[in-house]
Amino acid sequence: MSALPAAAADGSLAARRFFDEAKAAAERAALPCRRVAPTVGDGRVSASPLTGQIQGAAAGTTGGLGKRLLTVTRLDDAKSSASRPSPEGTLRWAVETAQNSGGGWIVFAPELTGQIHLEAGLHLPSDTTLDGGCGGITLSGAPRLTQLTLTDVSNVIVSGLAFTKDPYDDKADKTGDAIGLTDRFDRVAILHNAFHRCGDGCVDIVRKSRFDSESRATVAFNHFAEHNKVMLIGTLTCYKDGQAEGCQEPLRHLGDLMAPRVSVTVLANVFEGTSQRHPKVVSNAAVQLANNLFLLSPTAYSSGVDSAVYGSATGTGGVLRAAGNIFVNPDRAGRIGAGPISVVRAATGGGTEADGAVAAEDNVTVGNIRVVEKDADIARGVPMALLPVRAVSDTSAAGLATCLLRFAGPKGIAASWPEVCERS
Repeated sequence: MSALPAAAADGSLAARRFFDEAKAAAERAALPCRRVAPTVGDGRVSASPLTGQIQGAAAGTTGGLGKRLLTVTRLDDAKSSASRPSPEGTLRWAVETAQNSGGGWIVFAPELTGQIHLEAGLHLPSDTTLDGGCGGITLSGAPRLTQLTLTDVSNVIVSGLAFTKDPYDDKADKTGDAIGLTDRFDRVAILHNAFHRCGDGCVDIVRKSRFDSESRATVAFNHFAEHNKVMLIGTLTCYKDGQAEGCQEPLRHLGDLMAPRVSVTVLANVFEGTSQRHPKVVSNAAVQLANNLFLLSPTAYSSGVDSAVYGSATGTGGVLRAAGNIFVNPDRAGRIGAGPISVVRAATGGGTEADGAVAAEDNVTVGNIRVVEKDADIARGVPMALLPVRAVSDTSAAGLATCLLRFAGPKGIAASWPEVCERS
């Protein structure tokens, strides 16, 4: 693959051109769609390359290994009841069967492509893999719907799917998430999916209250596009009551009330034309943000006002380690690629909230955008399952951007990170 011109230090290469050229190069060298089929014996899944792709906080997740293989063969959906069970072959039937069987490995028939418009949300059980292959299936639904909910479950993989919602107004309509993790979840991997106009959040990873138990998740190799608030991570205690104990000076309480119990790795994703929360990290959460590509863009509200725009932010004691990312701002207005919420608020206006901690190293910014550390020593002192970060610099950023645009989303399911970029 031919190298692209790097983002010049003097700003001579426009940010939009930087991204567009990387995208064009990725399209010229697009990865073919190759399904990664699990190994099956006696109707149960004994092995799959998917489990080897899970790195970081959720490493060791096996999903539906050892469980029954369940094949979706039809695109229709209807709410089920005791008197009207879900038709066999539907996605809802597969999920309900997994719920009643202690888990499962759900796949889609190779010839099945298209959209499943969900009439109600699906609740994935523990020890389950929802394996969409390389992107032939889109899960859609009403804006208010949360398509996949994972509550008090562990050992779950969601891979190879596309998510979207029916048209909605970002300000006027009540919306749900595409994927929502909540309360006592653990070991969840969200890999190689595509998200577009997801409603509230594309992936929200939140606890309603403080728990002492640990929750771990990895969000890796996904493509997020044209969405406003992408990802919120942490506990909502301080959101619900800013005067709750520990919320006023949260960084002083990282050893007790505000100790990070939610650990998330956000690795090698592409955020294209998205606005904010990439992620936003709040209380009781620690996140490693590594080797992601961001093209930031405002969401136009129906009122004629644009949304806030920033990359990643920390508030109410959330902790962020950001390394090896590429933050691209194609607009003239200055943006924050990563930083504490106070700096983001100063740039976007409105709101008061205590800061979290941010440590950053070896990130590349393209355009009028900057990365701001806050209490970096505190952030570096918080225990995390840190992954090695692929080095990136002004001279190598274009190559990494091209690789991520080829690899992120369902189309890259058969490739491996970081080897896919080493071969580029």
